[in-house]
Amino acid sequence: MRHEIRRKDRQLDQAHAHALLEKGEICHLAMVDHGEPYIVTLNYGYRDSTMYFHCAVAGRKMGILGTGSRVCFTIVPRHELLTAEKACDFSTRYESVVGYGAVRVIEDPEEKHRGLSIIMAQYAAGDFAFPEAVLAKTTVFAVDIEELSGKSNY
Repeated sequence: MRHEIRRKDRQLDQAHAHALLEKGEICHLAMVDHGEPYIVTLNYGYRDSTMYFHCAVAGRKMGILGTGSRVCFTIVPRHELLTAEKACDFSTRYESVVGYGAVRVIEDPEEKHRGLSIIMAQYAAGDFAFPEAVLAKTTVFAVDIEELSGKSNY
C-alpha cells in the first residue's frame, strides 16, 4: 500500500472507505502535467470500485489524461471544524478517503451513457436522458480503483 496512515487508530476498514465514496459529492482529482502536480475538483459517480467523471472533450485535463494515466483522488464527505480558546486546540472532525487508479476514457456509447447515469445517481434518484448532441460534446472517463484508504476522526 502506497498510502500509509500514520494514525492507525483512525484508519477505516475497506467496507467503510467504499461506503464513504457512495456518500460523497465532490472529488479532488490529482494528476501530473509535465512533471508538475495538477488538481481539479469534480462531480463524480461511484459504483463497483470504479469512479466515473465527465468533462469537455478538450482542455487541460483531457490533455493530461489518457487511457492508462495514473491519478490520485480524495473525497471528504463529512467534516466539522472544532473551535477552541487557543489556536493549537482547534481541531477537525472528518471522514475521508484517498485512492489511486488508472484512467479509462470511455468511447462506447452505451458505456458512456451508463457512466453518466452513475454520476447522476450520486446526486439524484431517477432515470435521466442524455441527448446525442450532449454525448458528442462530453467525455466520460473512469478510474478503476486499485488502492483505497479511509480515515476518520469522529
